[in-house]
Amino acid sequence: MKNTDLFAEFEPIATEDWLAKIEKDLKGKPIEGLDWEVDEGLKMKPFYRAEDMEELPDLARKTSDNNWYIQEEIEVEDGIAAIKRANKQALQILMQGATSLLFILDNVISEKDFFALMKGIHPQMISLNFGGLFTESEPGTVLEYFKVFLKKNKTKNATVNGGVWVDPVGFFVDTGEYYETYEEDMMEVEGAILTAAHALPNFCVINVDTTSFHNQGTQAAQELAIALSIGSEYLTRLTEFELEADTVTRHMQFTFCTASSYFVEIAKLRAFRLLWREVRKAYGIATTSPVRIHAKTSIRTQTDDHHTNMIHATTEAMSAILGGADLLTVQPADLVHGAPDDFTRRIARNVQHILKHESYLDRVADPAAGSYYIETLTQKLAQTAWEKFQKIESMGGILAFMGE
Repeated sequence: MKNTDLFAEFEPIATEDWLAKIEKDLKGKPIEGLDWEVDEGLKMKPFYRAEDMEELPDLARKTSDNNWYIQEEIEVEDGIAAIKRANKQALQILMQGATSLLFILDNVISEKDFFALMKGIHPQMISLNFGGLFTESEPGTVLEYFKVFLKKNKTKNATVNGGVWVDPVGFFVDTGEYYETYEEDMMEVEGAILTAAHALPNFCVINVDTTSFHNQGTQAAQELAIALSIGSEYLTRLTEFELEADTVTRHMQFTFCTASSYFVEIAKLRAFRLLWREVRKAYGIATTSPVRIHAKTSIRTQTDDHHTNMIHATTEAMSAILGGADLLTVQPADLVHGAPDDFTRRIARNVQHILKHESYLDRVADPAAGSYYIETLTQKLAQTAWEKFQKIESMGGILAFMGE
């Protein structure tokens, strides 16, 4: 089919003409009255045009497509019977189209229990992740279990994606406590990164998680600033342990919630890519590989109406995808009422199937690129977040800022 300029018949309209028309329709009211605050201290005009963009930002992200992992969380309760149930649930989820699993390990498990949990799972075909209190306090133990499992199943380590998710700094910022002490927790992180760097090159260890701050009502720019400060704290401390800064960042990811402010949430993830690149430059990291982002739909937007929650989850998932999330967890519509049932889990999973397999949002790299509004919002949000980040750093970093 021949390419056709669909707008060839229309004369371009100057910005001055648009403004004159708007002023006429407003009947004397100032156009500034249409400005609105989209985030704390961040105002946007009612419309933007090409001249508002000095240049399009280079987001330093993947350029071939916009593919992401469809993730689902599984709570692993104590006892072998519960572990077998979790394994059965995992296999069912994978059969129904999930491409990433996050096992929440809050209880201590043995190597034998770990093998029972992993029975029938092929790590090289999915993204496989471990979180929870046991993982956070003993990431090295979980990594050793996993290495033995891979060897036993003759799986090449380099083909495996996923991670053991730890964030002792974020845990302190949220709770005021460490798992052990700051030094001991950082040594655990260092050991886990060294293990991953040598044995599991595609495994992340540090998962900077801003979920709790989001659920407490923190706005987008502040979320970004906190994430940058926590990430910077890891870089500062772990490079003192003589780890290379590039090694630390290659085994780091960031988790953000996406809420109902559709365009703000798209811009939030895009802005973070810009900002984290600047942090990496400051540490002399030359790599242009994109930062890994895990997105979750918001809990704070859930209501007592499950159908409303399904709609919220869909738009929030779209924001995450258009923002460039690498991993996406859509929360079931009844999560605020306790353990989700099979139906709400299936609907949450199918939201991603529709967006990927029917809407093809995975086939276009950076789908939001070129939108004057989103590009401007991305830059403004990045600027506001950077100013907040610099304020935190000027006070001695995130730990000093939170009053340690």
